[in-house]
Amino acid sequence: MRKLLDIMFENKKLSLIVPTAIALLMYLLFILFGTAEDKTNLMIVTPIVSVIGFFGIFLVIFVQVKNSMCPEWFLNLFELLSTVIFGVYAIIWALSFIISGFQNFNVGICLGFIAYSAISLAHSKRAK
Repeated sequence: MRKLLDIMFENKKLSLIVPTAIALLMYLLFILFGTAEDKTNLMIVTPIVSVIGFFGIFLVIFVQVKNSMCPEWFLNLFELLSTVIFGVYAIIWALSFIISGFQNFNVGICLGFIAYSAISLAHSKRAK
């Protein structure tokens, strides 16, 4: 599992920038073209949830990376499952958002992509 995680997060800058850029693009598409009833609320909540989510997910994983009592197999499994779950969730909702003509926006779209970046940053702090 560790080798798979190392391959996924091999290029640290790309694994931080690309998911964040995709989340920002989805957010901007919603701002420009979305007509949801609670658009104003979503416009305010999404950046707040994304920032809190990034630091929260990063800290949870980073604490386990620095915890000498945490078995490596558990950390590998947790990182991999978190990455897959957040990634699949974000991709499914992003496709739904695009197919719906930028109307079906969900805060989880941005959070899913931001989580990938947070996990990547925490993974880069692990000893080789």
